[in-house]
Amino acid sequence: MADKKFETKTKKDLQSDFINLTSHQLRTPLSGTKWLLELLQKSDTGNLTKKQKDFIEKIYSSNERMITLVNDLLEVTRIENGENKLYLQPTDLISIIRGLIKEKEKDVKKKNLQISFTTEQEPFPLINSELNKIRQAISNIIINSISYTPAGGKIIIDLRTENGKVLVKIADTGVGIPKDQQKDIFTKFFRGNNVRSMETTGTGLGLYISKSFIEASGGKLWFESTLGKGTTFYFTLPIAK
Repeated sequence: MADKKFETKTKKDLQSDFINLTSHQLRTPLSGTKWLLELLQKSDTGNLTKKQKDFIEKIYSSNERMITLVNDLLEVTRIENGENKLYLQPTDLISIIRGLIKEKEKDVKKKNLQISFTTEQEPFPLINSELNKIRQAISNIIINSISYTPAGGKIIIDLRTENGKVLVKIADTGVGIPKDQQKDIFTKFFRGNNVRSMETTGTGLGLYISKSFIEASGGKLWFESTLGKGTTFYFTLPIAK
């Protein structure tokens, strides 16, 4: 009789291999499509009508969502395979957060959101993490705040030190998370029932990945949320010695 543990492990390995293979095979054509669309957007498209330009913009946005999904699936596969060890080094959180705010400026303006960033001091202590990973972790949280905050709402980001660690707070006046679903927020593919009817897209993997990267940096991630009033995410990170 076959060993059940072996069967389970084999099935998990096959699933992981399938996601890895599929994701890598998708990245090349998606990257090529992105490059061609960027050329169309940047070149002289005077012969194109406004409607055609709008179509190009929509195709670009859809392609970006696919790239995000593929990248998220690859990250999840690495995490589940125990390959989420980070190369910790002194990292500047202020430049990361300001860069992300600038990057999301178009989405913020589109929804007429107010976004503010405060820090208790400058220069601010560096933290220990891997630049790209912690940037992705913070980006996932900010994207959620933008996506799930109705037009005219507010997003407040605060950076300070507390008990020898860096404490980051990202608060929004969004739709909030139903109390009975809050226990599932850091699980894979989770999306609250109240946001599925909204015109938002998401993989349901962002917060799972954020939690993994923050914890791999020696930090902790948690949140508070009230349905209809908003959500506040908190996370700590160790100060670089």
